[in-house]
Amino acid sequence: MGDIYARPGDGIGLIAPAGHILQKEIQPGIELLEAQGYLVKRADNLFGKHRYFSGTITQRVSDIHDFLDDPDIKVLYAVRGGSGSSQLLPHLDYAKWRISGKPLIGFSDISALQWAIWHNSAIKSVSGMALTFQLRTSNPYISLFLRQLRGTRKSITARDLQKEKLVVAREGEARGILLGGTLSIIVSLLGTPYFPENDENIILFIEEVNEPLYRMERAIVQLKLSGFVDRVRGLILGRFK
Repeated sequence: MGDIYARPGDGIGLIAPAGHILQKEIQPGIELLEAQGYLVKRADNLFGKHRYFSGTITQRVSDIHDFLDDPDIKVLYAVRGGSGSSQLLPHLDYAKWRISGKPLIGFSDISALQWAIWHNSAIKSVSGMALTFQLRTSNPYISLFLRQLRGTRKSITARDLQKEKLVVAREGEARGILLGGTLSIIVSLLGTPYFPENDENIILFIEEVNEPLYRMERAIVQLKLSGFVDRVRGLILGRFK
């Protein structure tokens, strides 16, 4: 059995730590979660707008802290990425997050939050799925995601990914802490108090969108020059569009 993040009947708190979102963009995902028996709560500023963010820094931080304090909420779910999550890092109460033990679901720009709360609170996160386009019944991996959310699945295996074109660049076995997310976001945390400095034996997974090849290569070189790559025991490459 894996970690149980939320059983049907538990509350899932929807937050938008980054980009502005419209209700129609995530309504199908909300309905899917509710059909699974989850109590879906919307943050006060979920559909707010400040410039191209969902709200001011104070509003976005307040939404997170409110759900950390809410006993009915078991999981915080970032509905989309975009830009702006790193703005929140100095303002978050990591002791509150550590005490609550609540995981954060999200990916893309949300990687900044996930790495920061791991480094400062040792709280696990779930990478994926975006309510904007991935949390749909047509997604072939939705059943797997929901089973992991309920704790009835512990891991993903090669059998789960039979529909994908997997390429093994170097065979081997590795054991360690699974950390990952969007490459450019990970690199942006280097040299900050939110980058894991002491974790050893890391299994790193990375993905990226809308970045030219030379920028991705430069980011990987920066990770290597920083010494971080020396602590990586396994590497998983996602999609690079």
